Amino acid sequence: MTITLLNEVQKEYDLSTEEVQAFLTWFDERTKGNGLEEYAFEKTWNKGPFSNRTECIIYSKIIMFEVDEYVIEM
Repeated sequence: MTITLLNEVQKEYDLSTEEVQAFLTWFDERTKGNGLEEYAFEKTWNKGPFSNRTECIIYSKIIMFEVDEYVIEM
């Protein structure tokens, strides 16, 4: 998923199907005026020395998002 913010910064996340669905549900509810203003992504990449990293995206700062799907072949 790629999220473009008002300041044109793009945030890219590698999410599971469940995580994408959770974001879409949150976004739809915020569009209706329900729920929290921010959505938290748990960063599982580039954690460095930290035991946990969370990045929050603010609903009112999103201008668009794109979901790209790919298949992992085993």
